[in-house]
Amino acid sequence: MTQQIDVLVLAAGAASRFGSAKQLLNYRGRSLVQHCIDKANRLCSGRVFVVLGANQELIEPLISDAKIIRNHAWQQGLGASIAVGIDNIDPQSDGLLILLADQVALTTDELNLLLDAFDGSNTVAAHYAGRRGVPAIFPRSLYAELRALSGDSGAKALLQRSDVNITEIDLPNAAMDIDTPEDWAVFLKSLN
Repeated sequence: MTQQIDVLVLAAGAASRFGSAKQLLNYRGRSLVQHCIDKANRLCSGRVFVVLGANQELIEPLISDAKIIRNHAWQQGLGASIAVGIDNIDPQSDGLLILLADQVALTTDELNLLLDAFDGSNTVAAHYAGRRGVPAIFPRSLYAELRALSGDSGAKALLQRSDVNITEIDLPNAAMDIDTPEDWAVFLKSLN
């Protein structure tokens, strides 16, 4: 049986450390957020949602092939974006893959490793830089807890709990996220 996985791309932050809407950085002719959406559609076509908040009026017109969710409480952080996302996805989906728009180095093949390890009841989390983090797939049984999230730690606390059945997948590329112009320069340099 094929699992029905919805994908939630988190792109609501103000990118204050970056100094501008990093979601719109041009990478190989498309925006950072559209790259993430395109990867997600290669995995779960037609089941991709993107959460927007800050700079939404700039970003939304440039997005295709994703359902847009507006987070009016985006200042409250990742937790609020996940919570509003849960309210908008299919409540009967088997799992939810959470992606960050700025984890630009991740490949579709790497994300497929997460999908392959998901059985419908376990949580599958990337492991990098010595800890668990997103991208991660959460089973439907945890949707209520995801809906209750707030603050900027996102789902991190859920990924650290000992009572949650978690499968870890080593994804060192997940450590490359773009928070500052220096991060972007380092990433572009790494491509050469």
